[in-house]
Amino acid sequence: MSIIKAQSLREKTDQELLDQMMLEKKRIFDATMKSATGEAIKPHQKREGKRLIARIRTILREREVRRDLDKRIGELTPKAQGASPRFAKLAQREARPQLARVRVRGAGALPVADRACVALAEARRVRAAVNREDVGEKR
Repeated sequence: MSIIKAQSLREKTDQELLDQMMLEKKRIFDATMKSATGEAIKPHQKREGKRLIARIRTILREREVRRDLDKRIGELTPKAQGASPRFAKLAQREARPQLARVRVRGAGALPVADRACVALAEARRVRAAVNREDVGEKR
């Protein structure tokens, strides 16, 4: 079994990834059963299988996070329309993932639109940090 790179996994759809993960889990289980009965197994195959499962879970989680962030940005954008100019400028600023969290003092006492602008700026910053687009995500 050759090592499967993350790049080739990113080209697959979510369902294909889930199917491949189940297949790998079955292979690991079969290898465990073989070793319990005394048959010779290759330990590197179990290790590669576990790492492949971890890669698949990572890709699925990245896609889930991106979908959730896009949904949150879509929900916050209309709420932030009537914000004060100071906060509107904060939300329109280009999102840079290397920046620290967007924080405002006394944010609890702000109007709803201003709070939505702060949340929108933070969501855009996090989305810029996970800005990888997978081919399989589009299918």
